[in-house]
Parts: sequence; C-alpha cells; structure tokens
Amino acid sequence: MKPTSIKKILLLDDDRIQKILVEKRLLKIDSGVEFVYFDSPGKALDFLKSESVDLLLVDLNLPEMSGWEFVNEVEKVCPDSIVILQSGSVESEEMKRANLDKRISNIFEKPLSESDLRSILGL
Repeated sequence: MKPTSIKKILLLDDDRIQKILVEKRLLKIDSGVEFVYFDSPGKALDFLKSESVDLLLVDLNLPEMSGWEFVNEVEKVCPDSIVILQSGSVESEEMKRANLDKRISNIFEKPLSESDLRSILGL
C-alpha cells in the first residue's frame, strides 16, 4: 500500500454513528491519518480559521446550514480545500450539482465503505 498525502481529515456530520464508522475504517486503512470531527458547521468553520486539514468530508444535511452553504463558507476561509460531500441519499440533482461544482472533488452516499475511503485517500 502506497502512503497517502492526506494526513489530516475533517469530518462534518451531525450523525455520531457516521463519525465512529468513518474513524474506525480510516484508522484501519491508515493509522497515521489524523481525524478531526465536528457535528456543527459553525465549530468546524472556527477550527478551519486557525487549523489546516488536507481533506473535508461534509454531510449535505446539517442542522445549522446545508452542506452547500458550508462549502461556500469554507471557500472564504480555505479556498484550496479538497471537499468531498456525503449524504444518506444522493439524489441525481445533487450528483449533477456536485459534478459541476469545481470546489467538490467527489460525492458519496453514506455510509462510506472501506473502498470509498480507499478511493478518497487515493489508495
């Protein structure tokens, strides 16, 4: 397995079960990845104002703002971020929108599988 250049991942998801699943699967794939979790878009944005991450995994359905609104805010704080969206149900319109948006690297349906995470990490 080749080493990944992604060393720090931020997961924004209001579902704690997703946090546990993603964290366990990520650490199984690459124990050197630093994993940061937020269930609040506001707290995640505050964190990003002072910390950098290599990748953002963002749920589309969030309590304070949508994933799309969060991506708009992230662009102001760290415009070069790699953003991957995830949702419990990826509608064709969301898929089209994500594919047309240059800020979005990919979109996945939850829960993220080990193979999804390997793909995200480029392994």
